[in-house]
Amino acid sequence: MNLTELLARFAAGAVSSLKLWAVQLVMDAERGIPGASGEDKRRYVVARLDDMVRLPWYLEPFDGPLFGLLADMVCDKLNLVLGHDWSGTEFSADQLEKVAAVADMPAEEARAAVKEDMCLDERIEAMYRRYGIK
Repeated sequence: MNLTELLARFAAGAVSSLKLWAVQLVMDAERGIPGASGEDKRRYVVARLDDMVRLPWYLEPFDGPLFGLLADMVCDKLNLVLGHDWSGTEFSADQLEKVAAVADMPAEEARAAVKEDMCLDERIEAMYRRYGIK
Protein backbone atom coordinates (compact mmCIF):
# COMPACT_ATOMS: atom_id res chain seq x y z
CA MET A 1 0.00 0.00 0.00
CA ASN A 2 1.41 3.39 -0.95
CA LEU A 3 1.27 6.57 1.13
CA THR A 4 -1.66 8.03 -0.83
CA GLU A 5 -3.81 4.94 -0.20
CA LEU A 6 -2.86 4.95 3.46
CA LEU A 7 -3.80 8.64 3.84
CA ALA A 8 -7.09 8.06 1.98
CA ARG A 9 -7.99 5.21 4.36
CA PHE A 10 -7.07 7.32 7.37
CA ALA A 11 -9.17 10.24 6.10
CA ALA A 12 -12.17 7.98 5.44
CA GLY A 13 -11.92 6.58 8.96
CA ALA A 14 -11.63 10.05 10.45
CA VAL A 15 -14.71 11.28 8.56
CA SER A 16 -16.71 8.21 9.65
CA SER A 17 -15.71 8.82 13.26
CA LEU A 18 -16.62 12.49 13.02
CA LYS A 19 -20.09 11.67 11.66
CA LEU A 20 -20.62 9.09 14.41
CA TRP A 21 -19.57 11.59 17.10
CA ALA A 22 -21.93 14.16 15.59
CA VAL A 23 -24.91 11.78 15.78
CA GLN A 24 -24.04 10.85 19.36
CA LEU A 25 -23.62 14.50 20.37
CA VAL A 26 -26.89 15.57 18.74
CA MET A 27 -28.73 12.80 20.59
CA ASP A 28 -26.90 13.71 23.84
CA ALA A 29 -27.89 17.36 23.42
CA GLU A 30 -31.51 16.37 22.84
CA ARG A 31 -31.58 14.29 26.03
CA GLY A 32 -29.20 16.34 28.14
CA ILE A 33 -30.41 19.88 27.49
CA PRO A 34 -34.20 19.62 27.77
CA GLY A 35 -36.06 22.84 27.10
CA ALA A 36 -33.09 24.44 25.33
CA SER A 37 -33.64 25.90 21.89
CA GLY A 38 -32.45 24.08 18.80
CA GLU A 39 -29.84 26.79 18.33
CA ASP A 40 -28.51 26.25 21.89
CA LYS A 41 -28.25 22.51 21.24
CA ARG A 42 -26.52 23.17 17.92
CA ARG A 43 -23.98 25.44 19.66
CA TYR A 44 -23.34 22.67 22.20
CA VAL A 45 -22.69 20.10 19.45
CA VAL A 46 -20.41 22.45 17.51
CA ALA A 47 -18.44 23.35 20.64
CA ARG A 48 -18.00 19.69 21.61
CA LEU A 49 -16.86 18.73 18.10
CA ASP A 50 -14.46 21.69 18.12
CA ASP A 51 -13.04 20.44 21.44
CA MET A 52 -12.63 16.91 20.07
CA VAL A 53 -11.03 17.76 16.73
CA ARG A 54 -7.80 19.71 16.78
CA LEU A 55 -6.90 21.37 13.51
CA PRO A 56 -3.90 23.50 12.59
CA TRP A 57 -4.37 27.15 13.58
CA TYR A 58 -4.90 28.26 9.98
CA LEU A 59 -7.92 25.93 9.59
CA GLU A 60 -9.59 26.90 12.88
CA PRO A 61 -11.79 29.63 11.32
CA PHE A 62 -13.41 26.98 9.12
CA ASP A 63 -14.16 24.20 11.59
CA GLY A 64 -17.08 25.89 13.38
CA PRO A 65 -19.11 26.45 10.21
CA LEU A 66 -18.30 22.93 8.97
CA PHE A 67 -19.27 21.35 12.30
CA GLY A 68 -22.48 23.40 12.24
CA LEU A 69 -23.27 22.08 8.77
CA LEU A 70 -22.61 18.53 9.96
CA ALA A 71 -24.93 19.04 12.96
CA ASP A 72 -27.63 20.38 10.62
CA MET A 73 -27.27 17.38 8.29
CA VAL A 74 -27.48 14.97 11.23
CA CYS A 75 -30.62 16.69 12.55
CA ASP A 76 -32.20 16.53 9.10
CA LYS A 77 -31.60 12.78 8.88
CA LEU A 78 -32.78 12.19 12.45
CA ASN A 79 -35.99 14.08 11.68
CA LEU A 80 -36.55 11.77 8.71
CA VAL A 81 -35.85 8.68 10.78
CA LEU A 82 -37.55 9.67 14.05
CA GLY A 83 -39.89 12.50 13.21
CA HIS A 84 -39.58 15.62 15.34
CA ASP A 85 -39.94 13.92 18.73
CA TRP A 86 -36.70 12.17 19.63
CA SER A 87 -37.45 11.79 23.32
CA GLY A 88 -36.87 8.32 24.63
CA THR A 89 -35.13 7.13 21.47
CA GLU A 90 -32.16 4.87 22.00
CA PHE A 91 -30.30 3.60 18.96
CA SER A 92 -28.56 0.23 18.89
CA ALA A 93 -24.89 0.40 17.93
CA ASP A 94 -25.78 -0.84 14.43
CA GLN A 95 -28.52 1.78 13.98
CA LEU A 96 -26.21 4.54 15.23
CA GLU A 97 -23.51 3.58 12.73
CA LYS A 98 -25.99 3.48 9.86
CA VAL A 99 -27.49 6.87 10.71
CA ALA A 100 -23.96 8.29 10.89
CA ALA A 101 -23.12 6.72 7.52
CA VAL A 102 -26.02 8.54 5.84
CA ALA A 103 -25.56 11.86 7.68
CA ASP A 104 -24.13 13.53 4.59
CA MET A 105 -26.68 11.97 2.22
CA PRO A 106 -28.36 14.62 0.06
CA ALA A 107 -31.61 15.68 1.74
CA GLU A 108 -33.82 15.12 -1.31
CA GLU A 109 -32.44 11.62 -1.77
CA ALA A 110 -33.01 10.83 1.91
CA ARG A 111 -36.61 12.12 1.79
CA ALA A 112 -37.27 10.01 -1.31
CA ALA A 113 -36.00 6.90 0.47
CA VAL A 114 -38.38 6.98 3.45
CA LYS A 115 -42.13 6.56 3.58
CA GLU A 116 -44.64 7.48 6.29
CA ASP A 117 -45.63 3.89 7.03
CA MET A 118 -42.06 2.66 7.66
CA CYS A 119 -40.83 1.77 11.13
CA LEU A 120 -37.51 3.08 12.49
CA ASP A 121 -35.39 0.19 11.20
CA GLU A 122 -37.03 0.32 7.77
CA ARG A 123 -36.34 4.06 7.47
CA ILE A 124 -32.69 3.65 8.45
CA GLU A 125 -32.22 0.70 6.09
CA ALA A 126 -33.97 2.49 3.20
CA MET A 127 -31.66 5.50 3.46
CA TYR A 128 -28.64 3.27 3.98
CA ARG A 129 -29.40 1.23 0.85
CA ARG A 130 -30.39 4.29 -1.20
CA TYR A 131 -27.09 5.99 -0.39
CA GLY A 132 -25.30 3.06 -1.96
CA ILE A 133 -23.99 1.49 1.20
CA LYS A 134 -24.21 -2.27 1.21
